[in-house]
Amino acid sequence: MNEEILDSLLVTLDVAVEAFAICEIRHGLRLIGRPKNAIEIHYVLAGTMHLMTPAADPLVCGPGSLVVIPPHMPQTIAADGGPAQNVLAVESCSVVRDGMLLFDAADGKAGDLRVVCGAIRANISGSYGLFDGLSAPITQELGDLEIVSRAYAMMLGELDAPGIGSRALTGALMKTCLMMMIRRHYTKPGEEPRLLGALTDPRLGKAVAAVLDRPADAHSVAALASRAGMSRSAFAREFSHTFKLSPMEFVAKTRLHHAAEMLRSTTVPIKVVAASAGFSSRSHFSRAFRDSYGADPSQFRKMGETD
Repeated sequence: MNEEILDSLLVTLDVAVEAFAICEIRHGLRLIGRPKNAIEIHYVLAGTMHLMTPAADPLVCGPGSLVVIPPHMPQTIAADGGPAQNVLAVESCSVVRDGMLLFDAADGKAGDLRVVCGAIRANISGSYGLFDGLSAPITQELGDLEIVSRAYAMMLGELDAPGIGSRALTGALMKTCLMMMIRRHYTKPGEEPRLLGALTDPRLGKAVAAVLDRPADAHSVAALASRAGMSRSAFAREFSHTFKLSPMEFVAKTRLHHAAEMLRSTTVPIKVVAASAGFSSRSHFSRAFRDSYGADPSQFRKMGETD
């Protein structure tokens, strides 16, 4: 994928952390996790993680490794590759901090393997899931990057002593870690990038970049198809297959995402926000925004002020 297009996509990346956990696992035990609707991110703090899923050969990951697990994928985590007794994650779970869980497969002691696990949602421009095209876990060794280890230390600190904006800060820190992983993923010699795999077709990338760069423009399927160098029917078909939504649905979601960012970060009048997002009518904008975000623009802005 063209780096300029990739940069345009990642500028609009939103990351939300939905759950956080510490996994303590000793030798001779393996933790069995149920499939989750969200993406899971594992970061190895200590020990060696042996990760098994139905989609790939076992992964062996040392300290500093960051692993992304696609949604709906069962997994098993162990501290070694030898015979082990199964421990169901749901039966070994307890709340240890505000919002944090402990999965204890170490009999209440420090585990031979210690992993920070997060359930997250990551989407681009409010529409395309960053990991939607991922069919198997991916991993990168980030132990040499101090920014990643510090980010995880800060996330754990926020969970231990939450304050104003803790959720937003945790999401920003997780986004930093994902960005470092993506940078290494796309620059690692000899490895075929699998992130954003659905956008390996540069024709679709050009159309997407046009929407992200200028969401308020009068985009149409025909105009986007022309930018992609494809027929209208072929473009609409390929776009819908790739993104699981139509080109104009993508435009609408991108405009609303742009508006939400303006509401969060500026104090400009709502009618100006609406116009900058491509809505000619404030009432139409308010209805569409409420349908997507569960609050009208004024309420959404106030919620951001008190978060």
